[in-house]
Amino acid sequence: MKKNFLRMAALSLLVMACSEDDNEVVTLPPDEGMQEEPAPQPTGQASFVLNEVEYLGDRVEIFNNGNATGNLSGYFLCLGPGAYGQIGNLTTEGNINLAQGEYLTVFFETPRNSGGLGLYSSNQFTNAEAMVDFVQWGEGGNARENVAVDAGLWTAGEFVPVSGNAENTIIYDGEGNGVANWSETGTETFGAANELTMPAEAKAMIVINEVQYGNLNQVEIWNNGSNAIDLSDFWLCLGPGQYSRIGTIEPVSGSITLGAGEFLVLPYEMPDEQGGLGFYSTNEFTNAEAIVDFVQWGAPGAARENVAVEAGIWTAGEFVPTVGLSASIEYDGEGDSASDWSEEAIPSLGAGNATEARTTTFNVTISNVANYFNAHVFNTPVGASEPGPLTEEGGQYVLEFNAVPGAKISPVTMMGNSNDWFLAPEDFSGIDLWENGAALNGVDIASELVLYDLGTEADNDPASFPPAGANVGPDDPNPATRLVDRNGNRGDFYLSAILDYEAGDGSSAGTFTLTITKKATDFVVTPGIVVLHALENPLFTLGEEDRGVGLEAIAEDGNPMPLYNWFHEAGEQGAPLRLASSISVFSPGIVYAFNGDRDPFVLQGETNNPNNGLEEIAEDGNNSVAVSYLEGLGIPVAASNETTPVGPGGALTFTLTVPEGQNFKFGYSTMFVNSNDWFLAYNNAGYPLFDENGVPVSGTGASEKSYMYDSGTEIDEPVGFGIYQAPRQSGADEGPADENTTVRRVSELNDVQFGKGLISSGPGVVWLGDPRGGYNLVRVEIQPQ
Repeated sequence: MKKNFLRMAALSLLVMACSEDDNEVVTLPPDEGMQEEPAPQPTGQASFVLNEVEYLGDRVEIFNNGNATGNLSGYFLCLGPGAYGQIGNLTTEGNINLAQGEYLTVFFETPRNSGGLGLYSSNQFTNAEAMVDFVQWGEGGNARENVAVDAGLWTAGEFVPVSGNAENTIIYDGEGNGVANWSETGTETFGAANELTMPAEAKAMIVINEVQYGNLNQVEIWNNGSNAIDLSDFWLCLGPGQYSRIGTIEPVSGSITLGAGEFLVLPYEMPDEQGGLGFYSTNEFTNAEAIVDFVQWGAPGAARENVAVEAGIWTAGEFVPTVGLSASIEYDGEGDSASDWSEEAIPSLGAGNATEARTTTFNVTISNVANYFNAHVFNTPVGASEPGPLTEEGGQYVLEFNAVPGAKISPVTMMGNSNDWFLAPEDFSGIDLWENGAALNGVDIASELVLYDLGTEADNDPASFPPAGANVGPDDPNPATRLVDRNGNRGDFYLSAILDYEAGDGSSAGTFTLTITKKATDFVVTPGIVVLHALENPLFTLGEEDRGVGLEAIAEDGNPMPLYNWFHEAGEQGAPLRLASSISVFSPGIVYAFNGDRDPFVLQGETNNPNNGLEEIAEDGNNSVAVSYLEGLGIPVAASNETTPVGPGGALTFTLTVPEGQNFKFGYSTMFVNSNDWFLAYNNAGYPLFDENGVPVSGTGASEKSYMYDSGTEIDEPVGFGIYQAPRQSGADEGPADENTTVRRVSELNDVQFGKGLISSGPGVVWLGDPRGGYNLVRVEIQPQ
C-alpha cells in the first residue's frame, strides 16, 4: 500500500486542527491518591493517494489510506507548468480535513486524452520530495513523469491505456505504485469505493479470437480496437473453480498490456470434447456486466452460457463443433454466434486468423537395419581337447547353429601358412542358407569361398612362412583388401565345407551343421568364425582398409576371438550392441506430428483406443485406419510410400508437412511383422521437429528414443513362429486376446530364430547405435526439404 506520509509542515497543520477534546485532562478519584496526568497524544499519520481521475472531465478523487485525519488545504494538483491548483482554493466535495478511509473529490479540469497528474504537499513541482502521488494516462513522457520516477512512484514511459470516452474514469486498485495498479473503468464512483467494470468500447475491441483446446491448451485474445488495454485484472473462466486471473498467467506470446491490433496467447487448460470459455473484466463470473466475450464448443449448456446469453453475446443452445486435437477454432471477426467460429486445421495463434500458416515439409526414412544375427567360432578340431589348426589331411571342424530363412552366412578362416590371407565368400552378400525355399542340406559351400589378402601385413612366400606369432610382421604397403589369385584355385581346392540341416519343432529354428574338412594341400586351416547376417559386406569391403574390429586377428594369427567378442559386445544395460534380436520385415507404416505434451496415438501405460488404428498396424500391418483416425484429429500424418513390407536393408519413406512455430513433435509406427502385436515407435514425448529457435531438425536423432512396443491386443507367440502372426495366419485379427491390455514396452525377447536365447532390454531399445544395447533393428532419419 502507498505510504506517502505527510511532511512535517503538514503534521503541524494536523496538530493545530486537533479539537479541545484531544487535549482533555483526566482527573482520577481522590481516594486513589494519584495526581492528574494528560491523555496520550495521537501518533497516527494520514496518507493520501490519487484514487480516481475523470481524465476527460474535471474531477479528481483523493483517498486517505493512512490511520489518522489529515488536512489537504495546502496540497497541490499539477499537470505541468501553468496547470496546477492548490486544493484549498479549488471546489471540493467531501471534507478537506480528510479522515482515514474517506474520499475527497476535487474539481480540477483535466480535459485531455493524455496527461500526467501529480499530487504534491507543496508547490515545489520539480522536487521529488514534495510529490505524494502520480498517475499518467494515454502516453508516456508527460511533464511531471521524471519527478514521479525520481520519487519512486512511477516507471518511465508507462501509462494507463484509455479509450477516450468521457463517461469513463481511471481508478487505483488500492495497493502499490505504477501503471499496473491503475485501470480504466466504465463506472465512475467519486466519493465511494472504486468499481472496475469494462468500458463498453473496450468490450467491443477485446475478443477471444482463437482457442486451441486440444494438444496445446492455448487461448488467443485480440485487441481489434485503436487503444491499448491492460488485461492484468481480467479473467478466463470455464465454470466454478475453473478460472484464472490473466495477470497471474505467463503468456506464450504477446503482452498482457495489449496494444491495438495485437494478440495475446495464454496457456489455459480446457476440455477436449466440450466446454464454454468466458472472458471477464472482473471475477464476478455470474454477472453479465462483467463478461466480455464467450465461446462454447462440443455441446450446449456450459456453466457460463447463461451469463453470456444474458449479456447478449451468445445464443442459448449454440455451440461450435468439436475439432481435432491439433486444430483450433477461430473467430471470423464479427458477430456473437457459433456460426462466427470455424475449424482451423493449422492454428495461427499469435497472428491474424487470415494469416497463411508457414509449414516445413520433412522427408522421413525408417530403415530396417537388422544385419548381424549371431556369430559362432570354430576352433577345436574333431578329436582334439583344445583349439588348434587343421594341419593334416582329413582334419575337421564341426559347428552347429540355428537360422531361419532370410539369413546368410559368411564363414572366414585363415590360410595358416600366409601372413594375412583368408578364405571368405566370393559373394559379398554372403551365402544364402535357403535356395528356392529349401534349406541347404548336404551341400558343400567350399566352392563359394575365395582367397583374400587383408592388406594388414607384408606378404612372404607361404613356403618360407615365418614362425607364428601375433601381429609380428611388417605393415603391408598396400592396405587395401584384395583378391589373391592362386592359379585360379577356390576354396574347394583346400577344403570342403558341407552344410546339413535338421528342421525345428515348429516353434523354434532348425539347426544347420557345418563340417569343414582339410584336403591334401599346403593350406593350413585355422580357427575361424561363421557370421549370420542379412546385409552385404558383413566383415570387409573389397578395395578398402580393414575395419579394425577383429578380422585382422583371424587373417594374421588364426584367432577368431577378438572378432567374436566384437559381435557379442553388450551395451550399458547388458543387451547386445550389434547383434539384432531377430529377423523381420517392417509393415507399411505411418509418421505424424503432434503439438501437445504426449503422443495421442501410442498411449503407453493405457489400454489402447480400439478406434485409433494402432491394433490394425500392430497385428496386421494395416496403416489405413490409423491414417484416417489421425486425419480426423487434425494431426499432420502420412502413410509410407511403400505399400509392401520392407526387410533388412530396406526402408519406409514418407513426406510429412508440419506447421511451424507450434512445437510440433514427431511420432511414427510400423509393425514388427514376425510378432503378434508388436510395433516400433518413438517414445510418448515425441521428437521435437524444430529447435528452440524454430529451425527444422535434421539427422537421425529420432532413432535414439525408438522402442519396441506391445499393443496389448493379442497374446504373444514365439517371434517368427506363431500361427497367429501375420505371415502365417489365414486372415486378419485371428489371434486370441491378450490378458494384459496395456500398451507397453517389450522388455524381453526370446530369440528362437538364431538361438541367442533371452535378450533383456528394459526400455525395449530398437536403435542400432544406442549405447544401452537392445534389439538393434531400426534407424530413423529426418531431413527438411
